Amino acid sequence: MDDIFAFEYLPVLTTERLRLRAITEADAPSMVTIFGDAAVMRFLDGSPVTTEEEGRALIRWFAGHFDKHEAIRWGITLHDDETVIGTCGFHRWDRAHRHVEIGYDLASAHWGRGYMTEAMREVVGWCFAHLGVHRIEGDCTDGNLASERVMRKLGFRYEGTWRERCWEHGRFVDLKQFGLLQREWEGG
Repeated sequence: MDDIFAFEYLPVLTTERLRLRAITEADAPSMVTIFGDAAVMRFLDGSPVTTEEEGRALIRWFAGHFDKHEAIRWGITLHDDETVIGTCGFHRWDRAHRHVEIGYDLASAHWGRGYMTEAMREVVGWCFAHLGVHRIEGDCTDGNLASERVMRKLGFRYEGTWRERCWEHGRFVDLKQFGLLQREWEGG
């Protein structure tokens, strides 16, 4: 565990079609596009991001977790365009119990192309290689079939449902919990 990531820099990750990079305040319009979209927000708690100032505040919030060595949230871009089309990363890094949770979101104009599975495959591999984790967890609101599909394609196993776990959009919702162990990732 000597080579655990030390948060000295935010690494750039690349896949066949995507680049995962730091999100800067210049990406505020993209935050409005992503988090201001009712289709994206349907399964997320919180208020939509409707102004560039709210977008910059969200970017500062992401950066604050990096500065505290708690999380990384990458901006997802296509190789030939610097516009952020989504975000992804890890949070809730529990160093003592060696697990982390993942999260992701994508502008609805880019749904159905496999971008999130491609991006998260890189993130999951990076987490196992650089965080010393034994387990990666993810959850999604019951009914969020696209998010569930991403996790299943990556080898995550359904582990159960937390009934009425979160208050979203004026109602309690169930959360489906998924997990992936390092040996399953390496054996997959």
